[in-house]
Formats: sequence, structure tokens, C-alpha cells
Amino acid sequence: MGIVGFCLNGQCNSTANRSYIRNRLKAKLDIGKTYCVRLHCNVIDVSTYGIDGLGVYFGDNNSLDTISKPNIPLTYLAPQVYNPNGNVLSDTMNWSLLTGTFVANGNESNLVIGNFKSNAATNSILINPTYLPIIESDFAIDNVSCIDIDLPADAGPDKTCIPGNTVYIGRPQDVGIDDACTWYLISNTNTPIGAAAGITVAPVITTTYVVRQDICGNIKWDTVVVSQTALGGQELEALNKHIEVYPNPANEQIQIKLTIDVENDFTHISIKNTLDQIVQEEEIRFNRKIAIVKITDLPEGSYTLSVKNTRNYVVNKRFVINR
Repeated sequence: MGIVGFCLNGQCNSTANRSYIRNRLKAKLDIGKTYCVRLHCNVIDVSTYGIDGLGVYFGDNNSLDTISKPNIPLTYLAPQVYNPNGNVLSDTMNWSLLTGTFVANGNESNLVIGNFKSNAATNSILINPTYLPIIESDFAIDNVSCIDIDLPADAGPDKTCIPGNTVYIGRPQDVGIDDACTWYLISNTNTPIGAAAGITVAPVITTTYVVRQDICGNIKWDTVVVSQTALGGQELEALNKHIEVYPNPANEQIQIKLTIDVENDFTHISIKNTLDQIVQEEEIRFNRKIAIVKITDLPEGSYTLSVKNTRNYVVNKRFVINR
């Protein structure tokens, strides 16, 4: 998105010399936790000046008035993360990283991005005289994230892969987490094989993968083993015939039915959406070869149910929720 970071009166309307981006967070922040904030900015080509005024403010709905004051300097707000004073942002060719950390008070449910300084307090440098006498600085903003700095690294559970197939490991891909994660083979942690929260792999032998997670300098590691076995395909095909999921379409719950006596082997299920994101997972227990999974929190749509046994074999069943 784009914002007006600075525009002097006389060149802009006196009540329209700023603009701000406001967005609701995915979830309210937790009190006392430290969060890592990152965004990328680029000075738009037609800007005549570069400025140092850019920051991110986190607050609740009551403290953010972007209705009656959307286009004036919001100097009454103190951004928790901000570009250092005097560090003029002037690059029109590349994306510049703005990052920082702060401790949440537990009320933060929204963020606002913009220049919170007054015109007089904003440091500026002429970077493009072509469009003078206009005195203005506009920004493009992209790739914004706010992540718990102590988030555990997660390479995902150990898996089995049939020869010639692929398997997804790690978290679902998402802004911020993707930037923080780098993948390696455990045999060579100097050469990256991927850079995202999760990746798709196709090992030819049983392989251990390592993810390195760097959130504002807090580095954590995790590993996952993908077992490669030629017998896996035959066993999975046999198991698949003896596992049923109904009703389909489903409404409030689904039932997993076994037609062979292996109910003690299956203890865990996960449900993925069409983007291969895990939206629900839990331990299950069979009673008379039937396990019930409630799906009341999932919206309508198509899903994949993965049933995992104690040997890490996974049977996938597709189903639809239609209410």
C-alpha cells in the first residue's frame, strides 16, 4: 500500500498532508510478551524529498481515531517501532527494512503505519528536484509482520514419504515467518535448500531436515525426519481401504470408521484446508472402531483429513463441510 509521509502546507491541503495505513491484527497481543515487528518501505519515484518520519503504532480501537483525523499528523500517538531520528529514507530503487521490538501491554488489537512527527520535527533531504516546487514524500509499504519473538521453531512432525512422491514439512507459509526461516539438510547446515515457514521435499532416502528461525535476532532450531520406505506405499494403500470418513458432506462433526482391528494404532488427526494449512489437529480415541471429530469451528469448504498411526503412516481423506 502507499501512504503520504510528508507534504508541506501550500503544496497540499492543510488537512490532507498525511495518510496512514490501519489494520486489525489477527489476534490481540499478549501482555508482557516481546514482539518483533518488520516492514519494508520504498520511497515512491515522484517524491521530491526523503524523510526520517516512519513508524508503527499498536493500540486498541479506543485510542485510534483514524476517522476524524485521517489526514493530519497523528502527533498524539507514540509509535512503539520507528525509524531512527535523522536516518532519512531516500531509496526509490530498493526496499528498505524497518524493524524493531516492543513489549505488549495486552490491549493491542490494531496497528497504524505512517509518519507520526510534526512537519517541523520531520528531517528531510531533497532527492528529486524534477517535481519541485512540490514538497512531498510518499512511501510504498509491503511485507508487514508482528511476531512473538519467543515463537518456537517448528519443522513439523516426523513423516513418511512414498518413493517418487513429495511431502510438506514445517509451518504453513505466511508473511514474516517466511522471512525468518531457512531450511538445511542436517548433513550440510551451510547451504540453504529453502527459505519459508514450510517447504515441499522429495527425499530419495530417509532424510533429516533442519529449520533455522531468526526472529529479530532470537535464533531457534528444529528438525524433522522424513522416512523413505518402499513398503510404505503398499501398507498405506491397504490401510486406506479400511478407513472411512462420513458423513460427506459434513455439518457439525465427522466420524472416522475402521473396518479392521487397528484402532490402537491411530491416535492423531490433522485437518488441512485447500491452501495446505493445518486448521485443526487433535488426539483421537476410537470406541468400537469409530472416532468422532467435531468440526463446528471450521467454515464451509473442502478439507483433507490426515489420520496418522504409530508408525508415522498417514492416510488422507477428503471431505466437504456444507451447512
